Amino acid sequence: WAARDKGLVAYDGVTVKLKASGDKTVSSITAEDTTIASLKILIKDLETQTTVLTKRVDELDITAKEAVTRKNRVAALAALRSKKLAETTLSKRHATLGQLEEVFSKIEQAADQVELVNVMEASSRVLSGLNKEVGGVERVDDVVDQLREQMSQVDEVGNVITEVGQANDTEVDDELEAMEREEREKRETKERLAREEKEKLEAAETRRRLAALEEVEREAARSKEMVSKTSEETVTEQSVEDTVKQIQDMSLEPRQIAEPS
Repeated sequence: WAARDKGLVAYDGVTVKLKASGDKTVSSITAEDTTIASLKILIKDLETQTTVLTKRVDELDITAKEAVTRKNRVAALAALRSKKLAETTLSKRHATLGQLEEVFSKIEQAADQVELVNVMEASSRVLSGLNKEVGGVERVDDVVDQLREQMSQVDEVGNVITEVGQANDTEVDDELEAMEREEREKRETKERLAREEKEKLEAAETRRRLAALEEVEREAARSKEMVSKTSEETVTEQSVEDTVKQIQDMSLEPRQIAEPS
């Protein structure tokens, strides 16, 4: 289904090839693909064998030690012989695995180099096409000259516009100065009117305070006069009462003189 309908893989009954991320469709399986797949399978098998042999060596070593502990010489020798044989086989498998991994590394390096060369070749074609579109050094020089000419024209137009603007700046400055002078006069007039209004208010407040002070002084004078009159009346009334009392104490009848016995 993935090979027939989706086009994601290629399959020849033995080898499966996945589509690369940058390819639109998966390419057919080649002899190189089959060789690389076989090499990967062999490396995987050797890795499995080395794992099993390593475990076997460890188990035989433990068995030999246990036999020595039990003082079973025959079992210990058998375990050691089997261990030695497993170690020899393991060493050969490691050597073979190392060689195959080196070969596979070289194949990957070569494949990367092929891909790099293809990319460089494609890049060269792209650059060639772009250079053709540019048109060579002469066309670039012509374009640069035209660009400089147009930029020069822009500068000239800008200078003309600047001169016109400078000619009009004098009138603008005069108008601005007149507006500022008018605004300054308005502000000074407003400040003067405000100052005069403030002075009027202060004068009115001063007159009001003076009038209030005079009224207070008049009230004080009237109060003082009333107090003075009240005091005089009180003194006169007291004097009359004292005189009446003295008259009452005086008697018109002569005092009787006691006769001698």
